[in-house]
Amino acid sequence: MSQPPRRTQSPAAAAALPIVQRLVATIDAENHDLEQGRRVKYEAYSQSKNQGLLELNRLVPALGGVTAAGPLRDALAELHVKLEINRRTLAVQLKACHAVSEIIARAIQDGQSDGTYTALAWRRPRE
Repeated sequence: MSQPPRRTQSPAAAAALPIVQRLVATIDAENHDLEQGRRVKYEAYSQSKNQGLLELNRLVPALGGVTAAGPLRDALAELHVKLEINRRTLAVQLKACHAVSEIIARAIQDGQSDGTYTALAWRRPRE
């Protein structure tokens, strides 16, 4: 009896797996920091994600029309889920930052507009 031939991953697909796994780990760490309310190192996470995407983009020509299968397919599916969580979490953070900045801007405006420096103070009364 002969066994069915095993599908082996292409070298490019094999090279992509650790890159995707690093991206998943980076996004997991960022999501964890965001969920815990910790100070988030946005620059460091952004740099790590950009590096992973650059590495994947460099592999795209070598991947050609290869269909992701097995561990790579699972890792890509996990990356997709984690990225969606990351997108939603960052959107909430951005919305909160926008709300805080509006409050601060309003407070500054209110503090500056006590009437001292308005154009009304310089108008001459009509006789």
